[in-house]
Amino acid sequence: MENLADCIRMWMIDYKKNSVKPSTYDRLIVSRKLLERYALAWMPTDRITVDDIQRFVNELVRDGYAWTTIKKEYSLLTAFYKFAYSRGLSSTLPYVGVELPREENVKKPRKDIDIFAPWEQECLKRVLYTLEDVSYAAGILMLETGMRVGETLALEWDDILWNRRAIRVSKTLVRLGGVNGWMFVQRNPKSKSSIRTIPMSKNAEGLLRRILSFRKTENPYLFPNENDPKLPISYDALRYRLQSAFSKANVEYRGFHTFRHTFASNCYGKGCDVKILSKLLGHRDASITYNIYIHLFGDDLEEMRKVID
Repeated sequence: MENLADCIRMWMIDYKKNSVKPSTYDRLIVSRKLLERYALAWMPTDRITVDDIQRFVNELVRDGYAWTTIKKEYSLLTAFYKFAYSRGLSSTLPYVGVELPREENVKKPRKDIDIFAPWEQECLKRVLYTLEDVSYAAGILMLETGMRVGETLALEWDDILWNRRAIRVSKTLVRLGGVNGWMFVQRNPKSKSSIRTIPMSKNAEGLLRRILSFRKTENPYLFPNENDPKLPISYDALRYRLQSAFSKANVEYRGFHTFRHTFASNCYGKGCDVKILSKLLGHRDASITYNIYIHLFGDDLEEMRKVID
């Protein structure tokens, strides 16, 4: 019987490569490569037991992997073994009975949501609105709209609906294979809910008109790649340029997602309903938004509790 690593590799190539999005397949490769660092990967597929998988999970905890990483490894194993069982490659479903660790017992639990404080936002805006670098506008757009960084970088001028004062979000920039990997614009984004039309604030509209006025390229993207007329700038290029802006603003750089989280926090502060916020962010349903930003809604929950108690 072939070992688990070889079987998973063949399953991915023959059955998953053409049935999932490239970004999903890339994540499967990352999970498979991590699995191959452990003894479980080199055991015969049909001889693996629940104890073997439980031992693998415990080893991941011991080695300090994040809770989300452990869940992805477990998901890879469950998906493969469901297939293997249906094809007779395994006579059992050895993942049944495995106990995943509690999140608080993992050395690297899920990170808390971080946002920019009001004073940090003001300092950042003073620098970003100078448009000393056109890519500074990407930071403003993320703060003003809550778009994901990949969605922001994939924006084309045709996506700006001037008459409606809105932005059509329908694609995302994807990078496969790590830092020096292949980049392309994915026209069918993360989920159907990611395809949306969002309002453009007056600040965002003014900003876009400014950068349009000194546009000097036929590249269709708002933030064009200087080396490739068919692509926007890369994640790394944007990160480098924004880090420069953060340094000038004397604000700590804390990653792209902080812009999105700050937008959500600002919306909540203005009284935005969670269902509307969910649509703005492109979440599949409001429960996802609530689970991510539960800290924002905590006080309201206590107020509601007073009514029913």
